[in-house]
Amino acid sequence: MYDIHPKISDQRKIAGKLTMTDVQSIGCKLGITSPRVLRKAKEYCQLVDIRSTGSNLSSLKMTGSCKTVVCLDLAASSSSFYIDKASAIKAAGTTKKSYIMCLKTIESILDIEEVKTVRDLAVQFGCTGATTLAQQILKRYIDNQSVRGDEMDFNTSLFQGASLCAACRKLKMKVDTSKVKEICAVKKSCFDTLVTEMEKLAEQIQEEKVSVVTKKRSSTFIEDVERKLNDIPEKQGRLSDDDDDDDNKENSKVDYQEWKRKILENAARAQKTS
Repeated sequence: MYDIHPKISDQRKIAGKLTMTDVQSIGCKLGITSPRVLRKAKEYCQLVDIRSTGSNLSSLKMTGSCKTVVCLDLAASSSSFYIDKASAIKAAGTTKKSYIMCLKTIESILDIEEVKTVRDLAVQFGCTGATTLAQQILKRYIDNQSVRGDEMDFNTSLFQGASLCAACRKLKMKVDTSKVKEICAVKKSCFDTLVTEMEKLAEQIQEEKVSVVTKKRSSTFIEDVERKLNDIPEKQGRLSDDDDDDDNKENSKVDYQEWKRKILENAARAQKTS
C-alpha cells in the first residue's frame, strides 16, 4: 500500500518548478497512471501558476501538493476517470471543506467550472417542484442588479443554488441546504445573505400571483352577472312583441338599464367583501 502523502522533497519541488516526475509520483498514489491525464494535470498546474496572482491560493492556505492533487482530480474528471475523493483529500493534506474550496477556486482560474442550472440542482436534490419559482426569483434578481448597473456572472452555482433554496423555503419544500452550499463553495454568511435577499423576491412574486388571480376571479364573476342580465331583455322582447307602443318600449329600456347598473354595483360590492 502506497504512502499517500507526498514526501517533503516532493513538496519542495512542487512549491518550486513542477516536473512531470512530481505529477506522476502523486498521480500513482491516487491510482492515476494514464499519460494523457498526467500531461493534462501538469498543464493545469502550469496554467494555475501563470493565471493566479498568488493571493487566490494563499488565502486558501493551499500547499503545492494540494494544488497538484486538485489539478490531477480535474484532469481525471475531464477524461471521465474519477479518483477516490477521500484519498485525494488525504493526499492534499487538507479538510474536505478546504479541498472543495480549492477545487472551485482552481476551476475558476482555469475557466473550466462546471455550471449547474437551477433545473440541474432541483433534479439533483429532489425538489423539482420549486424550479419555476426559483427561475423567476433568479430572473427578478438579475433584472434588479442590471438596473443598478452591477455586472456579475449570474450563471455561477452560487446564484443558481441560492435561488433554489429561497424558492424551497417559500414553498416549504425540503432541500439539503448544506449540500447546495457545498456545491456553491462560498462562505456560509455570503450564501445565507443572498438566500435571504432572494426570499424577499419570492415573497413579492407570490403576492403578485395572488393579486392577479383575485383580480381575474373578480372580473369573471362580474362578467358572468352582466352576461346573464343581457339575456333578460331578449327573453322579454320575445314575450311582449308588439304589445307595447314605442314610448313604453323606450321607458322600459331606460328602467332596465338603471336596474342593471344597480345589480352590477351590488355584485361588485359583494365580491369585494367576500
